[in-house]
Amino acid sequence: MGAKMSLELSDGLAELGRLFNDYTHEPRMLRPEDARAFIACCKELREEARRLENEISAKRWNEEAVRDRIVETGRILDAVRRPGSNVALFPMIPRPFSDGHPVGGA
Repeated sequence: MGAKMSLELSDGLAELGRLFNDYTHEPRMLRPEDARAFIACCKELREEARRLENEISAKRWNEEAVRDRIVETGRILDAVRRPGSNVALFPMIPRPFSDGHPVGGA
């Protein structure tokens, strides 16, 4: 996901509104090819709306998971710090570092 903000949905809806502006002044018939174009346009706008909804949903879900993790970490730390608690943190063990080359290689 990029940081670029898409305006396709709002721009498409604005264009759709402009296309129907003439229909607000007098009764007009919609030709079959115009109806097909309208349906295709609605489909594209609906797909863009769904893509944005999914992106927002994933972002909110992930943010909530981070908040939950922070709260849980706080609960654990409170339990560790409480006098007489039997909760203890495991000691940090340094992990071996590998640069991908075999040890002792020439």
